[in-house]
Amino acid sequence: MTRAAEDRRPPRTSIVAVTVWVASMLALAIGLLTAPLSGLGDLATVVTSALAVLSPATIGAILVARAPHNLIGWLLLVCGFLVSISLWSGGLASYALATNPGSVPGAIWIALISNLTWVPFIVGLGLYLPLLYPSGHLASARWRPVAALGAIAIVLSTIQNLFSPFAPGDYPAADLNPLAVGGAIGQLASVAGAVSTLIGVVALPLAAASLVIRYRHASGIERQQLKWLAAVGAIVGPALVIGIVMGGQTTGIGADISDGAWLIATAGFGLLPVAIGLAILRYRLYDIDLVIRRTLVYAILAALLAAAYGGSVLLLTAVLAPLTSENSLAVAGSTLVVAALFQPVRSRVKSVVDHRFYRSRYDARLELAELSQRLLGEIDLVGVRTEVLQTLGRTLQPASVSIWLRSDPPTEGARS
Repeated sequence: MTRAAEDRRPPRTSIVAVTVWVASMLALAIGLLTAPLSGLGDLATVVTSALAVLSPATIGAILVARAPHNLIGWLLLVCGFLVSISLWSGGLASYALATNPGSVPGAIWIALISNLTWVPFIVGLGLYLPLLYPSGHLASARWRPVAALGAIAIVLSTIQNLFSPFAPGDYPAADLNPLAVGGAIGQLASVAGAVSTLIGVVALPLAAASLVIRYRHASGIERQQLKWLAAVGAIVGPALVIGIVMGGQTTGIGADISDGAWLIATAGFGLLPVAIGLAILRYRLYDIDLVIRRTLVYAILAALLAAAYGGSVLLLTAVLAPLTSENSLAVAGSTLVVAALFQPVRSRVKSVVDHRFYRSRYDARLELAELSQRLLGEIDLVGVRTEVLQTLGRTLQPASVSIWLRSDPPTEGARS
């Protein structure tokens, strides 16, 4: 093969990435096809499963092809593959063991594979992603023990899942783990699982703290990349907390809040790899400041308007109760109140957010407004130059400033 032909061949890393991605998509397809047959195919499961595989696997494959030396791409690709294998094996095992026993040879071993994939996935995204993001390397050597704890947790959880019985309710009671053992070895496997959980409780917060420390010492591009991850995390984190806390609610507004929180968390999880890909590839990297600003503004605005709507509904319902038993007038009135409040509240919230979180931009805007007022009656060019230079120095803080003044030649009438 000639050198020109070799240059046209795709890199080996790209071939590996595409192969793993195709395998993940095939496993996802099988999992989604078998889930309805085993009674697991509701809409929420389908959407969550698709996002859990498509987003990390696709973004991971792109990053591996574009930046093969950054471990973040490999991490996302492997995590997407692990989830696809878990979905494939879980759906197929449930169908072959519970719905249609005996239809798939070796189904019990497929069930065992399903149990072995979730902990590596959780450790990969929950521990190694914060430790390695965005450069693909640890922030410093002192984080190596935390990384080692993650590897130990994976090994211990694998030992537990290999040699312990299946969790009650996962599969029919008659279908037992073929590798499960009792006695002292079985007890050691249970202890290994408990230690793995304890490691997770200790190591996961440390990994999150590494991101905070990295951000404090970062500047320029790295700080913007960290903002992309933090922006999505700020959405996913509270939604997960609300979903977990309200998870026991099955009826009423509590159930609606829980469903909404899980929906937001799922969508945020799907956006997380996308944000990581944009940050690492540096595509529109500095747009994150605008994204964060608008997110803050509209999140606060939505909360205030929701409170205003709920309060006005209650107030108008109480006021109109002697006149009518229906609350349609209260709802209509509250809607009008919220519509009237939208623009002034939005302007006020935007001003407060800029003043609190974007003080330099807020101050710059005020300085420029004051400058325009001061220059209205200024006719001395030296004074204009001084005012402009001082204002630019306080607001934009440029490295250097130059001002060119163009003087138009006098007209024929002026010369005469």
